[in-house]
Formats: sequence, C-alpha cells, structure tokens
Amino acid sequence: MRPILFALSVLVISSAARAQSLGDRMHLPESPSDAYRGVALGGGTTIVDGQPYFLLHAAPQFTLGEWGFGFDGNIRISPEGQLRKEDWTGAYSYLRWINYVSFDHPNDDFYFRVGGLEHATIGNGTIVSDYWNNSSYDDRRIGLAARLDLGFFGAQGLTSDLFQRNLVAVRPFVRPFQVVPILANIWFLSHIEIGVTGAFDFDTNATRIIPNNSKYVRRIPDPSNPSDTILQILGDSATIPSPLTTLGADISMMLWQSQKTEGRIYADYVRFEKFNDGVILGARTSFDIFDSVLLDLRGERSLFRNQFLPNYYNSFYERDRFDNQAGADQYITKVTLLSDSAGGNGNGFRAGAFVNYFNEFVFQGSYSHLDNLAGQDLMDLEIALPELPYGMFLRVHYARENINGVTDLFALDNRSLMYGELSYRPWNWLILTAVERWTFRVDDAGQLHTESFFEPRADVVIRF
Repeated sequence: MRPILFALSVLVISSAARAQSLGDRMHLPESPSDAYRGVALGGGTTIVDGQPYFLLHAAPQFTLGEWGFGFDGNIRISPEGQLRKEDWTGAYSYLRWINYVSFDHPNDDFYFRVGGLEHATIGNGTIVSDYWNNSSYDDRRIGLAARLDLGFFGAQGLTSDLFQRNLVAVRPFVRPFQVVPILANIWFLSHIEIGVTGAFDFDTNATRIIPNNSKYVRRIPDPSNPSDTILQILGDSATIPSPLTTLGADISMMLWQSQKTEGRIYADYVRFEKFNDGVILGARTSFDIFDSVLLDLRGERSLFRNQFLPNYYNSFYERDRFDNQAGADQYITKVTLLSDSAGGNGNGFRAGAFVNYFNEFVFQGSYSHLDNLAGQDLMDLEIALPELPYGMFLRVHYARENINGVTDLFALDNRSLMYGELSYRPWNWLILTAVERWTFRVDDAGQLHTESFFEPRADVVIRF
C-alpha cells in the first residue's frame, strides 16, 4: 500500500509543479449526443448502401468522479423484419456497445480510455499518428489508450484490440534533468524529453507482401456488382516474421514558453525491422491570441532512403493493412508498399494545424507527402462548429489517401473515409441527430467493401 501512496503523492506534487501547455488545450468540442449525462432512448432510420433499416437506439452515459462511462447500442431491423446481420456477428458485437470507459482526459497526467480510439498518437506521431481503431463501423474494436506523466518520467501506449493480439504501441519517456536539483532549475534543461517507442502489429496480414499482378492475384467478377471485381489471392511473394516491428527513439526541447506562446523542436529516429530506418525532424509552435483564438502550427521533414514510411499507423491503417478491394495500380497490403518504396533517396514532409476561433470554429488537419512515391499523399481534416444558430452542432472528419494532385483532394471512393454529424437540441430533453459515414467493411468471405451509412434519429434524454 505504501508504494501506491508514494506514487500517487509524487503524481500530485509533480502535476502541481508544471504549468499547463497550450497544446493541452487542443481538443475538439463534444457534440450534444456525447455531452449529456443520463440515458438517451430513441429511434430513426439507417440507410446502408441504399438498404433501409428501422433503428432503435439506446445510449446511457454517466460519470463517477473522474470516471466516464458511455454505451451506444443500435438495433436495426429490415423492412422484412430481419435484424441486420452485420450488427450481430458473435459475442464481440455485444462488446461494441461499449463506446468508452475512461478516466480523466487525454492530456491529463493520468488518463486511460477503453473503447473506440480516434486520433490516437504516440509521441510526436512519427510512428503512430491519428490512428483510429473504429474507422470501419462494422469492424470497430474495443481498444485501450493510456498515459502517465510523473514529470521526470512517464509513459503512453495503446492497443487496438483488448480481446485479440493486434496493434500494440508503447512509449516510455524521461525528462532526465528534472531529477538533478541544480539542473532542474535551468528552464531549458528541465523541458528536454527523451523517449523510446516500440510498435508491434500481430495481425497476420501485417507481414504479408503481395505484389499486385497476375502471378499473385486473380480478378473475378463480383456477383453482387457486375461492374466490380473480387480479388483472389493466389500467394504471397514473401512473409516477414510476425509481428511487424517498428522501433524509435526521440528527443524534444521546448525553446520558449509563456502564457501566450510556446515553441519546441524534436527529432525522431525510426527503424522498421527487416526493412530500413529514417530520421524525422520537426518543429511546433502555438499561440493564444486575444485569449480566445488558439493556433498551433507544425512542420516535419523526413529523411530516409528505401523501404521506409513515416507516420505508418495512421487513420487509414485498418483499411490499408489488407485491402483486397485494391485496384490494379494500388497496394494490397501496406507492408507491400513499405517493401516497394525503393526510389533512391526518399524524404518527405508533413504539415499540420489546429485552430480554435472563439470556440465557434475548431479545425485540425494535416497533409503528408513523400518525394519518391507519386500519388501517395495523405490528407486528414476535421472541422467542428459547436455554436451554430438554434443550438445546432456540426462536425465533419474527412481523410483521403493516395492523393495525386490538387484535383484529387476531395471525393468519396475507396480512398476516402468520412464521418459527419449534425445535431440539434430544440429542448434539453430531445436531441435530433443526422450521421453520415463513408467507411468500409469486411464481408463473411473476407472481402473488403466500401460502405455508406446515413442515419437520422431522434433521442429522448433522461438526465441524472
């Protein structure tokens, strides 16, 4: 018991000693459908790829101190009176009713969340960046993300799935000069942070190299869609040892910090086992303007040679790990892209921004480009308008990969993910919501398909 009390006392003391960073204030606002404490009961309609279903919805949410609990259950019934089978595919389907179990908030000194993971990032995001374990609605998972910061020491980590071995990432870090009393008083030294990262993907598809040509794949007509084809895998050209292992080391330094502005630089070394390594250099600065406008800007430059991809585990990773919907000029597995990225000196850049304008307009986004891989750019955008007239709320998340030029930035196809929500609360006890998803699913035969959802519903909220 004494060691536990000691650890908690160290946490409290070290938390009080540190000023809140401007970066700790970077978060998107909660929608009305997430912000209540009580039970929401309602119904509506779900249209999946043009097929309508009657929807029954139940979503209790409550807090106990710093703990938060949220559940989100949906029963969809077809016009023929049948339950939608994709919602009931075994015991895991019931677990997916757990939206989250959480303690505190992502930037707090002790935090964890069980459930759906969105925008999960480890360290500077050079390995795991904006990762989602629920980018596929029908194949969403119950994951875990956690963070501990004791000031001089800390750790963060995640697993994409608590019930089977999948993606696991962990990063312990230290601020070494904070343990030396004399050096801890030197502001610049006390803000130096050093970390190491290990990311491991145990999924069997994570280590399969499958060239997209007739020696390894065969295309046959899709019976359900004659204009499309089904990709049959004839064999892999190679299979590297499992798990796919990525290791990294990083150092960051705060150059200046005040109540209104801060800036830091960082450097990461990353190595993909069985492939290659690279270095990522980055800078980040934040500004608090007029006490009501928060602006954060970020830039990175990647330096590497062959067989290296920065920000490997991103918002598209769950789709890209094994994509048998891939066209003839696309990659079936992401590790195949990693293996084929051999165009001499690689290099690339990533730029990102976060803007909160008077809590009326919130934006975050990033754009990544690789010099030696044409048509492999990635864009990730999210916008929230929490203070629309009549109590309305709008949030849109949009991501697109394999971008090839400005004219290819916006479209809804097999290279896009999108989530949009429009909520309206005419009374405190009623929430009207319309949700639009552009996502993907894996069918019973293991084939991946693009999928669209449109779901208008009305919920009566019983608050407590």
